[in-house]
Amino acid sequence: MKHCKNLIKLAKINRQKDIKRGTPKYLDNNWLLEAIKKEVDEVKKEIKEANLPKLEDELCDILWGWMMLVEGLHSQNLVRSHEAILNRAVKKYSERILPLLGKKDEDEKIWESIKKRQLKELEKEQKSLDKL
Repeated sequence: MKHCKNLIKLAKINRQKDIKRGTPKYLDNNWLLEAIKKEVDEVKKEIKEANLPKLEDELCDILWGWMMLVEGLHSQNLVRSHEAILNRAVKKYSERILPLLGKKDEDEKIWESIKKRQLKELEKEQKSLDKL
């Protein structure tokens, strides 16, 4: 968790510097998403044996792009925080993964059932936010 907190801190610092410089592309969510897509393509190229440093480095770029995207979305009040997203991810995947049995057909049914329930919960959450 320490590393995650450090990355979040660096992303916040970098976002402020991007704002200060005023380079439009670094403040554009769509540009950031495209940059992440390019990094995914680079990861695909680096997935091969005896390539650990380069592969890990490219994975870092995806993570950094995500961090910067979240910072941008946060500054526009479109998301609460990195921590809120990480907490949501832990809840979402804990609910989906922990009940799995390791049996293909049963697990697919369990996964889909939980996914449907979670979607209903998201819709309910959105409705309560819309009332504010």
